[in-house]
Amino acid sequence: MLALALRFSKTYHRTRDLTGLVNSYAEVARGLVMKRVSEGPVELSTLQCLCLLSLVDFTNGNTHRSSIHSSLAMNLAHCSNLALEPRTPTNNVLREERRRCFWSICLVKRLHGGEFSILDLPEVGGPPFPQSPTRPARVLSPGPSTVEVRRSDIQDQGIMAYVIMLSEVFARTARYVRLRGKPSNVPPWSPHSEYSKIIALQMDLETRMPLTHRFKPANLSDRSLDELQAHREYWGPWFLNQFMYHTILCLLNHPLLLSLSLRTFRSTIPEIFLQHTSDLISSHTTWIIHFINYFEEKSFLVSDPLLGYSAAVVATIELQLSFTDNVTIREQKRDRFSKCVKFVQQIGDKWPHMARLAQRLQHLEDAVSATYQSDPEAHNQSLLIDLSKFWEILEYSSNSDADSARRLFGDSLYSGAHLVAAEVSQTSPLPAPTRIGEERSSNYTTPSFGANAAFSGAHDYHAGSLVSPQQLTLTNDFSILATNFFSQGQEFLRGGDTWDNIGNF
Repeated sequence: MLALALRFSKTYHRTRDLTGLVNSYAEVARGLVMKRVSEGPVELSTLQCLCLLSLVDFTNGNTHRSSIHSSLAMNLAHCSNLALEPRTPTNNVLREERRRCFWSICLVKRLHGGEFSILDLPEVGGPPFPQSPTRPARVLSPGPSTVEVRRSDIQDQGIMAYVIMLSEVFARTARYVRLRGKPSNVPPWSPHSEYSKIIALQMDLETRMPLTHRFKPANLSDRSLDELQAHREYWGPWFLNQFMYHTILCLLNHPLLLSLSLRTFRSTIPEIFLQHTSDLISSHTTWIIHFINYFEEKSFLVSDPLLGYSAAVVATIELQLSFTDNVTIREQKRDRFSKCVKFVQQIGDKWPHMARLAQRLQHLEDAVSATYQSDPEAHNQSLLIDLSKFWEILEYSSNSDADSARRLFGDSLYSGAHLVAAEVSQTSPLPAPTRIGEERSSNYTTPSFGANAAFSGAHDYHAGSLVSPQQLTLTNDFSILATNFFSQGQEFLRGGDTWDNIGNF
């Protein structure tokens, strides 16, 4: 507790002693808890300590050791049957603490990239969800809104239950991102694809979300800063739920991942799929920006690092869209990118891994901008942009120091950084969705993160238009040609940046 809470101390904040104190408290706790695990007795407090240590290590960049702690906690939970309700009479306080401990372990695993499903539990569904704080009543408007008086047969399980449910979708999306658009025989629009399965799961969970925890009944514009602060125990998980929901859809429809995953289906991409992904990414990036603006307007400080990751995901999209000859769009996208980076930096004041994420966003901007300035028209086919700078931002569970594994494992286990085959050279740009009233030349293309711009329409694809991998000089894991990165990317995500087109989760 001290190792985590110290980061929020005004006395030690921004001092040279802070890192040393955090590490010293964590090391003492680690020694005590490992002694308990090896010698016993293991108690609820042992598992709780492992969860806290996992969070300390993850935010410090030690993601490997963080995973070990959370996995050990989950293994002990299984061995002790923590997922089952006790058969012997137990007081309500202990029963609730057991539930909170179990689901906390699940959340730590899922939010940090672990693949854990409720189907893995001894009894499907696990223990009942922990108790949740009730939604604060409206203060400024005494009567219930028309939305709130609508009857629903959905049983309200509490905001924490819906955070836990959605965390499973978030974990599956994180695994989808780690595949880095690996080619598949199943196109993403197929109901059998992982893309479709994740969206279907998210839709199913949304049908189980009662109106009381959705966006409109929250009446955020009517909530004062004092009111938000007084009920942080509710608004904290509520905002986390909102950010996870929109971030999942931003990641699934990220132009980079889409371009990579579709490179084997260039001749058969349905028009409706292009429209579908275009509208989704435009809408849900705008939602994240809206919440960031809301926090700024209300002077409401948030401390959940996952919210910073969500902003970083949006920043990578806005950065690509900012490279355009349209001055209005360029300024708008640059402003949104800067807003996201500033938000990540603010959260980075408390969490080291968020501070590193903000730096990586700035390094990505510098690298891409330098390439753009070198050849604004991107005519030089030899200019490449290193995609590894994207992966270190998009892969949240890998947002660690490069030396994390080296510090943990000895020579007999450590094998160095994993290198990925250079498959991006086999891609070409995505076709643009057709919009009414918009005129395009027949060879207009949407932004591509591929390695060739020869594609000229959904039905004009042919294998001979691809650049041979031998013709490209690839750096690190993946590289892309600047000519594709600097194409008129705003058209791929155009439309929907208005509140009239935004949904209601």
